[in-house]
Amino acid sequence: MRESATWPIPRPTDESFSAETGRLHLPGTDVTVTGLECNAQYHLSRAAELPEGAFLVTGTVERATGERDDPFATDGVRVHVRFDGPASLRPTREGTVLSLWESTPITLGFSEATTGLERVQVPETVAGLAEGFSCLSAAHHAMAPSRSHPAQRDHPPLLTTGETASIPDEIARQRPETGIELRLPETVESVFVAAPLAFYLGASVTVGDRDRPVLTAAGTDVDREFSPLPGFQTEAAAMLRRVFYLDCLVRRVDPERNADLVEACSLDPEAVRALSPAGRLERYLSFPSAAIQDGLPEWHLSTHVDPSLGRARCLPFLLDKLSLVYLPDGAELDRRDLLDRTLTDAYPTRGTPATAARVEPSGDSARVRAWLAPGTPVDAFKPTTAAYENRYRYRDRGGDRLRVSVVLNDSTMSDERGAVTDIYRAADLPMDVTVTERLTRAELADVFESRNDFVHFIGHCESDGLRCPDGTLSAETLSDVRTRTFFLNACGSYDEGLALVESGAVAGAVTFTDVLDRHAAMVGTAFARLLSNGFSIHRALSLARRRIVMGKDYAVVGDGTHALVPSPTNPAVVWLTETDAGYDVVCEVVTPRAGERYRLPFGSVTALNGRRTALSVDAATLVETLESVSVPVVYDGDFHWSGDLATRLAESV
Repeated sequence: MRESATWPIPRPTDESFSAETGRLHLPGTDVTVTGLECNAQYHLSRAAELPEGAFLVTGTVERATGERDDPFATDGVRVHVRFDGPASLRPTREGTVLSLWESTPITLGFSEATTGLERVQVPETVAGLAEGFSCLSAAHHAMAPSRSHPAQRDHPPLLTTGETASIPDEIARQRPETGIELRLPETVESVFVAAPLAFYLGASVTVGDRDRPVLTAAGTDVDREFSPLPGFQTEAAAMLRRVFYLDCLVRRVDPERNADLVEACSLDPEAVRALSPAGRLERYLSFPSAAIQDGLPEWHLSTHVDPSLGRARCLPFLLDKLSLVYLPDGAELDRRDLLDRTLTDAYPTRGTPATAARVEPSGDSARVRAWLAPGTPVDAFKPTTAAYENRYRYRDRGGDRLRVSVVLNDSTMSDERGAVTDIYRAADLPMDVTVTERLTRAELADVFESRNDFVHFIGHCESDGLRCPDGTLSAETLSDVRTRTFFLNACGSYDEGLALVESGAVAGAVTFTDVLDRHAAMVGTAFARLLSNGFSIHRALSLARRRIVMGKDYAVVGDGTHALVPSPTNPAVVWLTETDAGYDVVCEVVTPRAGERYRLPFGSVTALNGRRTALSVDAATLVETLESVSVPVVYDGDFHWSGDLATRLAESV
């Protein structure tokens, strides 16, 4: 029975009412769960059991309104459900099912949700950029420690330049007043490097005639002077890493596991949660770095950016992933360097080195790196401004069936065609797979210009394009690429991949130079399985290329953090080393969603993104665990799937 709301919804709503039920079906699977008693918010990626307590479940039903020239204009209805546990949540293909243990009162709230991104316009000056960056922290839902969870951060507003400043009223209202200020030298480089720290702290950014950046917080003793560039890069990254992970700690993530860290920092989580953002920053900076350095997880992403006033529009997309920002710094690698780097990654020792000189980013220790600068990177993906903006062109496809096209343009490589087709069709996903062979230039162009979520091209690439029976197709001639992601498993396809991104794609896997057909098939099939299991394009290729000696000949262009499907249920990679007593195991969480916690395959251990967890197990336990999950495993320097490796290891148990 519908009646007026008995429990308030702690979110802005246009309408709310109460009812009594034991089961509720919510449209959509992208929902967040907030524990109202501890103000902790989590993204639901699989079935969950909720204990006693007050909870809020929030989801959005989107409807697309945008066109190609405005991919950000989508809106919808946001649905909130307030209830008391215990309860369970189960995502299905049709939505999310909330089951209560017994029929009980709930409150439903509804509001219009504008999911298109607001635009902040500022003058094309360094001071203008500083003013714009000060507004981007409006994306935070809260400035409590829960801000460290990705569900508590929206995408920052877009940043554009013009003759005057124009800041939407909604952004001005949502911008947090923290009393924290970053005063910077009046240089584009300083503003770019400071952007991630300023965004997370909710700091206002000003520039002036000074040599060193200074961080202050009103009402506290915080008055931190940084080194001039380039030292500022390392110091700003270290401070963000410290503040972010201490926020994770005090929001009750793994309290038992981090007991030593809590004690070393003399932290009282409940007291710290009650502090203002400025007071919490003061507390976090009050003890030596050495007390926590070894306890902090590895940072998930860094981007080397060639800073310019025009490239500032990329920053909101980097901040959405909480990427660190560094100035471009790298060492050029010659043929011998590339071969040495390949062999030290424990690949089988066969093959020939690459011929083109490339750049390896240096100066940071993030697990995944991007190179938004001139040059061709190694061990980093190559994004562009177009790639980030294209990503939002495809936001309206969330509820559709995935469209995958496998194109075989060389009959000698039919083994890969058969293997990857079987993998895509076997995936437990709403996916339509189309297989074609020997496409002409016009037919292949039509594939890329048609609506496809992923195109797996198997063939060859010449200097002037992808090889077809009637010549070559240059991606630069395509007028409007509507293919979201791709794999050009063809020799020397790097430039063609970049052209696809510039014409509308988000990201894709490519090669630098010639690759053997047999090696291409090994990488292609591994990549297909990883991608269809929810791994990002960069992570999928990084693992898949371990199958061959010259794995460095493969790379990612575009936004390498993009994934074809939602994150895997078990977003972890397992590294195995055999010992006399059994096996040493290292589990690494590999999702780009910084601040989220996941349960690892072994035991009841949970870990944050970036955390590596080491343990030892006997052979029988290892085999049993690998049989029960589906995760990638690196063993003897090679890549395996857990089930396949379990079968192999079981023979020796």
